[in-house]
Amino acid sequence: MKIADPLLMREINKYHVLETIRCHGQISRVEISERTLLSGTTVSAITGALIEQGLIHATHTEVNGESHRGRPRVLLGLVADAAYVLGIKISEATTTVTLIDFQGEVVTSVQLPIRLSRQPVEVIADLIEDAMDDCINKSGVDRKRIRGIGIGVPGLVDPRSGRSYSSSVFGEREVPLSALLGERTGLPVKLEKPANLLALAEAWFGYAQRDKSFGVVVLDQTASLGIWLEDDVHRGASTLGPTFGHLKVGSEGIACDCGQVDCLNAHISEAALRQKAGETFGPDFLQTPLARTSILAALSEACDAGLHGAQGLIDGYGTKLGIGVSHVINLINPQKIIVVLDSPRFCELVEPAFIAATSANSFRAHFASTELIMHALDDQLWARGAAALMLRDIYSAPWTSAYQEEQQ
Repeated sequence: MKIADPLLMREINKYHVLETIRCHGQISRVEISERTLLSGTTVSAITGALIEQGLIHATHTEVNGESHRGRPRVLLGLVADAAYVLGIKISEATTTVTLIDFQGEVVTSVQLPIRLSRQPVEVIADLIEDAMDDCINKSGVDRKRIRGIGIGVPGLVDPRSGRSYSSSVFGEREVPLSALLGERTGLPVKLEKPANLLALAEAWFGYAQRDKSFGVVVLDQTASLGIWLEDDVHRGASTLGPTFGHLKVGSEGIACDCGQVDCLNAHISEAALRQKAGETFGPDFLQTPLARTSILAALSEACDAGLHGAQGLIDGYGTKLGIGVSHVINLINPQKIIVVLDSPRFCELVEPAFIAATSANSFRAHFASTELIMHALDDQLWARGAAALMLRDIYSAPWTSAYQEEQQ
C-alpha cells in the first residue's frame, strides 16, 4: 500500500474528523482544524460530505449570546440515529446484549441469564439471536439501521476468523460464532477477547480517552490483558494478543491448566481462588449464595466480618497480581494500567497489597510514570467496547479490516 495513496489519506482524514467530533461533542470547523492539524479547506470538504451522508449535523448558535451581531457560529455533531450497532458480552452465567447508537451511547440493553457452556453450538447461536431480537424490539429501532455486531468472549479468540478456540464459556471447542451469527443476521460480526474490548471502551468512553498507551487487565474467570498502543489494540504477530494469565509469578510449583507451573492464572484465576478459599474456610464457605455468585464479593464480606485468613488470601491475590502487572510496566511502561474486576469492595481491600507488589517489582522510573487505576467491572462498558469495535469500521478507520477488505 502506497503511503501517498490519496484514497488512504482521505479515509485517514475522515476518520480523524469523525473521532474529533465524537470526542468533543458539538465542535466548530475551526476547532476541528486546530485539533487535527488539517487545513480549513480539507475540514470543510470532509464535513460537507459527512453532512450529505447524514452522519453529522450542523447547529447554528448565537455568538456570545447576541443574536443581532456577527455570523451565527456553526457547531458540528454526530447524528445519533445515523447507525446502530449491537455489542454482546458472553460470560459463563450471563449474556448481555446492548444496542449502541452512532454517538456510542446506550439505547437499550438486555441480559440473558443462561449458561451457554454446555449447549450445542446451534443452540448457543439461537439463544444469542433471541437476546438480540429482544434488545432490538425493546428499542423500537428499525433493524435496517443496524450495521454490525461486536462480541466479547473470554479465552483464546482469533479476530481474523471470528472463532473461539479455548474459552471458559465454550471450553476447548472450536466455535465459529462470527460465521454463525453473520449467516443468520446478514450483518458483519466481529469477535474479540474481553480485555481488548475493554481497552477500546476505556479509550472511547472511560479512563484513557486522552492516552496513547495503556493496558487493561481484566480479572474474570482468568486474568487477561489488552494493550493499547498508538490508537489501536496491540495483538502481536499471531493476532491473539498477550497471554497475561501465563506470566510466571512465583516458584511454588502450582500447576496451571496450560500444563506449565506458576502461571498467574494458577494463583489468581477464579478456580484457583475458590480452591484456596475452600482450603482456608472449608467447603461450606463455597456453598453460600454469595460465594456461588462471586467469590471476590464473598471474600470481601468475610474480610469485613473479621474471618481469620480472609485478608491473607486477598493480600496474596494482590501480591501475585502486582508481580504480573510489574512485568507489563517494565516491558512497555504505558501511561496507565487499568485493572478491572467484578467486586467494588474487593478493589478496595486488594489495592494496598497490589500497589506494594507492583512497586517492589517494577523499575522505579517506569513505576513512577505509569498510573495505576482499579475499578469494578461494568457489563455495559464491556458491551460498549464490543459496539465500538464495529463503530470504528463505520467511521472507516483505515487500519481496520473493513477498510482493507474494501480495497482488495
